[in-house]
Amino acid sequence: MHSAQARNKIFKSWSGISEVSIIKEVATKGEHIDLCMEYWAAKQKIPVSEYRHYFYDVVHAYVRRLLSERLVCKADNVLHNVERDVKCFFYQYACECNDADLSEFVLDHLRCRDPQLFEQEQTVLEYYWSLVQQLRECSDLLNRHKTLLPRVHIEALMTLPEHTLQLLLVELYFANHNDALLPELQKQLVWQHLVDTAQLDRLRRWFWCQDAAETAVLQPLEQAYVVWKIEAAMFEYALDHLVQPCEPLRNYFARAGYFFAAESAEVATVLRRLCTMQCLDQHKELICRLPLARHLLERGYHSLLLLECVPVSALEQLAGENEPLLTLLIDLKTHDPTEREGFELLSKSAQSYLERTHHAAESLQEEPLLTFFDFLCHEPSVHALEGFLASSNLSRVPYLKSLMSRFERHVSSPAAAAALPTAHELFYKMKQVNLAALAAAHPGELVSFSNPRLSQRYARKAQLNYTHYLKQQRSAYAVYYLLMEQLQLYGQITRVQLFHACETATQLALQHAGDDELVTHCVACCEMLDFDTQTLRSFLHLQRRLPATSTASSYTEQLQHWDSALVHELQQTPAQFPLESYTALMRLAARNLQGKWPTAMLQHFAASNDWWQLLLLFQHFDLPLSELQQLLPHFKCRALGVHMLRALSYSSSHERQHKRAANRQTRRSDGQANSSQDTITNSSHSSGLDANLQQLQRDSGQSMCSLLTHNAQQDVFAIVLCSSNNLPEECINSTARFVELMQSSGQQSTSVNLLKHCVRHQMPVLAVLAATLNDQNRDWCWLVWLAVASGQWTQLLLEASRSKEQQEQYVWWLIRNVVKAGQLNALLHSFCIFQPDCKFAHLCRFLQLTAQQQDFSEATIVELRHFLCSWSQDAVQLPLCAPLARKQLMQRCIGLLLMQLQCNFDCSMQQQKFLECICRSDVGDICDLLDFCLLHRIFGVAATWIRQLGIDYEQLVRRDSAEYKRLVDALTEAKAYEEALQLAALLQLPLADIVYAKWLAELEAGQLHQQAEYEREIEQHALPPAILVNFLLQAAAQQPEENLRRRYELLQSALGVIKLHHLFPNECFDRDQIEYDMVMCYLQLEPQQATSVPIYHSEYFEQIMRQERCVLYKSFSELKELAGIDDLSIANKSQLTPEMEQRLDELLQLLLDEGDIVEALRLQELFEFRPNDLRFIVFAMALAEGMTSIVNLSSKERQLLSDIEKSAFPKFNRLTLNQNPLGRCSSDLSASCSTLEFEEIPSKEKQQTLDTLLGIGSKLKHGVELGRRIVLAYRAAMYLDKEYLDVLRTKDASVLLRSAAEEDCLQRLLVVSDIHISTRLTPKEIADSLALELTTCIVRPRFYIFHASQQPRNAPRNADLWGHNIDRDFHLFLELTPNTTLLGNCLLEYCDALKAYRRYQDKKPFDSSDAFERLSGIITLYGLPNAANTSGSSSVPGSPAIPQVLSHKKQNQIYVELLIKANLCFVHECSMEGIASVLERAKHLNGQLAKAKSWSLIVRLLIGIARYREMFYCFDSLIENEQFESLLGQFDDDQKSGLRQAILGYLREYNPKNGKELLRLAAHHFLMYKELAEMWTAEAQDVLQTISSAAADAGRLRCSQGLQSLLQQALENYTHATENYLLDNKLILAQQSVGRAELMAMQLDLCNKALEKRGGVGVGNTSAVPFCISVIGVQTREQFRELVNQHLSVPQTLILSRAYGYDVNWSEALLTQFVVLQRRNYLHGYRCHQRINDNVIEQVVKGYILYTQNSAPTSQQQECLGQLVEHIRSVTLKYKLASILGLKLIVMSLINEQTVHYLRDTNYGRNEPHNVANM
Repeated sequence: MHSAQARNKIFKSWSGISEVSIIKEVATKGEHIDLCMEYWAAKQKIPVSEYRHYFYDVVHAYVRRLLSERLVCKADNVLHNVERDVKCFFYQYACECNDADLSEFVLDHLRCRDPQLFEQEQTVLEYYWSLVQQLRECSDLLNRHKTLLPRVHIEALMTLPEHTLQLLLVELYFANHNDALLPELQKQLVWQHLVDTAQLDRLRRWFWCQDAAETAVLQPLEQAYVVWKIEAAMFEYALDHLVQPCEPLRNYFARAGYFFAAESAEVATVLRRLCTMQCLDQHKELICRLPLARHLLERGYHSLLLLECVPVSALEQLAGENEPLLTLLIDLKTHDPTEREGFELLSKSAQSYLERTHHAAESLQEEPLLTFFDFLCHEPSVHALEGFLASSNLSRVPYLKSLMSRFERHVSSPAAAAALPTAHELFYKMKQVNLAALAAAHPGELVSFSNPRLSQRYARKAQLNYTHYLKQQRSAYAVYYLLMEQLQLYGQITRVQLFHACETATQLALQHAGDDELVTHCVACCEMLDFDTQTLRSFLHLQRRLPATSTASSYTEQLQHWDSALVHELQQTPAQFPLESYTALMRLAARNLQGKWPTAMLQHFAASNDWWQLLLLFQHFDLPLSELQQLLPHFKCRALGVHMLRALSYSSSHERQHKRAANRQTRRSDGQANSSQDTITNSSHSSGLDANLQQLQRDSGQSMCSLLTHNAQQDVFAIVLCSSNNLPEECINSTARFVELMQSSGQQSTSVNLLKHCVRHQMPVLAVLAATLNDQNRDWCWLVWLAVASGQWTQLLLEASRSKEQQEQYVWWLIRNVVKAGQLNALLHSFCIFQPDCKFAHLCRFLQLTAQQQDFSEATIVELRHFLCSWSQDAVQLPLCAPLARKQLMQRCIGLLLMQLQCNFDCSMQQQKFLECICRSDVGDICDLLDFCLLHRIFGVAATWIRQLGIDYEQLVRRDSAEYKRLVDALTEAKAYEEALQLAALLQLPLADIVYAKWLAELEAGQLHQQAEYEREIEQHALPPAILVNFLLQAAAQQPEENLRRRYELLQSALGVIKLHHLFPNECFDRDQIEYDMVMCYLQLEPQQATSVPIYHSEYFEQIMRQERCVLYKSFSELKELAGIDDLSIANKSQLTPEMEQRLDELLQLLLDEGDIVEALRLQELFEFRPNDLRFIVFAMALAEGMTSIVNLSSKERQLLSDIEKSAFPKFNRLTLNQNPLGRCSSDLSASCSTLEFEEIPSKEKQQTLDTLLGIGSKLKHGVELGRRIVLAYRAAMYLDKEYLDVLRTKDASVLLRSAAEEDCLQRLLVVSDIHISTRLTPKEIADSLALELTTCIVRPRFYIFHASQQPRNAPRNADLWGHNIDRDFHLFLELTPNTTLLGNCLLEYCDALKAYRRYQDKKPFDSSDAFERLSGIITLYGLPNAANTSGSSSVPGSPAIPQVLSHKKQNQIYVELLIKANLCFVHECSMEGIASVLERAKHLNGQLAKAKSWSLIVRLLIGIARYREMFYCFDSLIENEQFESLLGQFDDDQKSGLRQAILGYLREYNPKNGKELLRLAAHHFLMYKELAEMWTAEAQDVLQTISSAAADAGRLRCSQGLQSLLQQALENYTHATENYLLDNKLILAQQSVGRAELMAMQLDLCNKALEKRGGVGVGNTSAVPFCISVIGVQTREQFRELVNQHLSVPQTLILSRAYGYDVNWSEALLTQFVVLQRRNYLHGYRCHQRINDNVIEQVVKGYILYTQNSAPTSQQQECLGQLVEHIRSVTLKYKLASILGLKLIVMSLINEQTVHYLRDTNYGRNEPHNVANM
């Protein structure tokens, strides 16, 4: 939010700059966007919401220009600043762009931003782009939704609510019928649209599609109709919103069970619709719910009451109306008549009904069925029935009479009565066919209808007629057969017979109209019978080509339906008229003499004024003129129809009559018949046709007469003859003579007689004749003509008699009356006839065009301009009038214009157009008698009121006319305040009373606006603000007592007006009393209301402190003066309750929290109430300003301050900033390095005062910010050795910061922090300040000095800031910054400024910025020579200034340092965006530094940023340029560790050229012994891999010198690895490396032996390649076992075991090598390196025993085993194994020796079997 002062400053800076430029600026910077909209919206006087669209239009145009220049990133930033969707805009631009390359470039940018996201959203963007294209094609739709979519683009559509978008899609579909939108539509919204727009045809089609067959061909929308099932909610919506649904639609709703409100209660209508749709079974429940019982009962449909749809309960409810009948009906519906009990009950019920309805016994005798029902209740037999029928009155029942007669006939033979006739009897009886006789006559033959012989004999023969042959499509034979049959039967053929045959054929054709072949033969038959079939063919043609209708009830309606169908077809294809179909239709209509002609086609042409087509139709089809007369109302231009009727009635009438007679004769000749009947028929038809035509002609003739007859006129020639004589013509010289001649009865000259007859007969043409006879009296003839034509002759004669010789008076009087009466045509024609050269005719033509023709075009204005031009040249002269002065003539003309304005317009809109027309003529430029433009504006405001009040328009000429005042007063009384204000403003009348009356009226109506609106009105009308104050006080006084909140708000608003307009002091109101009353209202509010209402603030706080960040810059005495405490005076004060005192305390606390100390002081003085916090703050201000001291404190105050703990101080301190850096050269407390011998520390009194202030601040609970301001300002002043008030009143924090930097003071960083906090600098301002200081410290020491004595000995380092090294103590500066990300961004801005400065130095175009200006200032201050810089640099007086240049290298150093510091800032807050920006810049800078060969700067950049993995490109640059050693310099320990890991990671991951050497070099430098060992090991492994790849097979190696060298190399590598492992104290790894080295040595020994062996072989084998076993490629334990058991000696086995970590099975090795392979020295070698034990020997024996199971033992093996057994120490085991192996010598030696006793003691061998299993 911006303060008012800041806003005004921004607005002022925009003055004089174009609108588009400002919009581009704010959009590019992303600042003050809302202010820009508000600024221009206010200037253009439009709402901000409306201007926002224009703002975005300008931004979009700007972004399009940027994109056209391929500035994609900048365009992206601009759109992001104005909160527009970048992807939507870019994608739409790419679609709209005509440049394919540019379009692809923009899309590539979108893909690069987020490829995966763009791929996901691309389809969505394509869809919305298609919607945009479709919407742009539908202008009507866009106009309807202008407020919803003021601009149509992708983002606007994507931000629409889903429901709104769906509604828009529905309307779009029905606007352009794009079937691609159908899948996106919701059926509910489609239904809603169709219902709202009353598209009943589409709704019917929807229902029809629901039932359409699967084979039906449907349109896409109709296919959607099939899928979209209509839901209940959709039916309910239609029932509520459809106004006049058609009948089919009502039926469809009924089928679904829904009925419209108007007919839902009508039972008959409901049933009719259900029956129509054949859905009674589907809605049984609905029918049951209807009041059907009462409906049927009232209408006498008693039998229908027995239906299932009428429930019994409904009949029971109607029992009171017709109880006997209802009781019978209920019993009939309740009981089953098929059961006996039910039948008995029904019989009784029927008898009861008859007894109750027939009161006489005779009436019961008339119901014999009662007796019959009673008889049937007893289950009678047939014989009992026979007797009962004879004895009862049932004989009167008609259908029982036959039963009785049968009983009587068969009474004699009971057997015959019981017999029934057989089928044979029936055939014989009915067809006289004796089937029994046939079977007997033809035995064995099947008696069947398929028997041809029997059928020929007994079957009935049928004779075919001609219709059967027609049906067989044999028309010629049918005619032949007809003629032959008629001649055979009658001997002659009459016309009537042929007519009947033709009629039969015609009916057959009509019945089978779909059978083309049959129809063709029927037509051919009629033609062969000499009958005209044009009518039949026409009917069939129309029936096939046009759809039939089921609603046509007559032949005439059928023709009208076809006529409408042809019109529809013509509308579909206007270029092709259906001539054949229309000819057929008119041929049928001509035969239909009793009906009407089809008129749809004629009405269609008449509606479009296509007279030529109508003329052709009437002429071609010989239509009667009565039809044309009936078409007159349908013509778009009725006059065209009348003229056409005239033309046809008077042209070629005899030809039309002759043609109709010929047609009648033709029809009569076609219809002649030879019989009398046919003759009578044809004659009657002919006579009827003649009569009809004659009647039509007569009617048309009468209509023509009525149309063409004019009013009867006098015989002009007779009048001329009567007026003519030989008297001489007289010149009329005076008005008296003119009146005398016109009133005389005697004969005068011919011209005078014509004038007299002109008046007498009201014939103006006679005046024209008179003027032709006597040109001297032309003016008088003009006068007579005008008076007669306008009907003003009588009044003119009276006016002329009164005026006598003042002719101009009655002439102007006549012109005024003519204009007043609206006779402008007469006025114009009078001048055109008699005075064609009169310039006054231009004015008359202007009046006539505007009033009569409503023509306000430019041509009309030209007429008025011509008149004004003539008037300015004094060329306007009226007949019979003396020349008038120019001003007088204009006054009379203005009177005519005002008369025209008042009398000749029907509405105010026409009056405004008339005035606008006059204004456009620029009449005000040449005449100042009346300001028509003002009058136009007045009419635009109060036109309706002017007409209502009857204002005299001619009085409006004078601006001070009382009519204006009366109009304004009337508007005010009528409460039309807006019109009154506008009118008063136009007339420059006072507005205060109107505005005040308006406010009071709104107040009385309960309408009270916000203060801003009243302020706007005051500003708009330039009213004194005191009016608003009085109104608000009046409104507050009228508020009821319980509405305290509203009264408080009004009083607050009044004080706000006083404060805003500086109305204090003022005699009209007492501000102090108003404020007191306002606070009292606040104190009486409810707690919930008090928290929600805004509190009142002082003028100083709102207008000054808020603009100054609520920072206190005033002393206590100044605050008292601002508060006006000394002048406060309240007449009546109220006693405060405890609750009010508590509320007042809370209010004061709130004011202190917000920083409004002035209002707090006023309130404490108004109510004489001072809380502790306010007391503390006041005391702290007095203490800091020196108004009091600690010594002057009272004992109570001392006791209060003594309770302050030191632990409360840190909230005003920063511990890290409260200490001076150790070891700095120029310490603040050091005397050795200072020019002063002693620096006075703050006095004890100040320190005590500071401690007291700190204590007071820690005690504060409210107003902490005020207390912090006082304490920190005092501490800063104390350390800066300045006066407290000077520091307090210094508003520019940079001055204090500069003082802290330039002067040696204690606790500099703490002082800087106090200045930042106490002045409430924003994080952005603090970041800018620190960035400037840091940049200065970086830039200042880096300048080239071209003087030998001035060259620096060491490389320049960054300067100190406030006594601290910015590299070592940078964390302290970060702590000064609330937002280190902002500081990092500021440093990056200086990086950009440094780039711009380089371009500036190179004289290239650059972008200026604030950072660039500040950087230029730094360079100017420290880089250019001046007195300060050169004073100490040269000891030679008068020596020239030493030039200093900031080279590119130094600029790169500065850039590197700025990037490093910015990175530290971003890392401090983990700002990933900032870190990414730094890395991006560093990558770009790395390339520049590599080109400049600044390797040390690359290393500095790499180590300073310390994001090594992201900056591997630095390693690339250094390695590519052979500068890797630059990374191996002397660095700090914390830097060295990270750099070492980064170098190793880079070399291992990217493996650059000479990577191993570089890695070894780095490892040696960083003493990375383990890494070196791993490198040696890896190299050895590579050598082994080479050896393995060259091996002969899996177990052998080809021995060669090359193999020897490789093995020697591997041995050395493992040796070096072992040494490095030992240096790194990695003993285990060293052991493993030693084992591998021994293995290499063993393999080398094996290779050497193989080569030596080869050398010892004979000469013939020199070509053989020696092989040796391979011990370096062991992969599995099996390979290890094979080597140990087959090839290796014991020492070699031990080496192999240590190398691979496998354990050796020595028993198996001894068995294989010593015993089996007979290698005698193996045992010796084993004993030399291993201790042999009994267990090993025992296992060898066991293995040997298993070996002997498959192989035969040998004596040598036995001998070797004996040697092994001899080494056994255990006598028992030795004896046991020797016994098993059969070593008798050993056994005997044991027996012969002393050990035998031991064996005996152990009882060995006696009970134990000696076998292998036991072992």
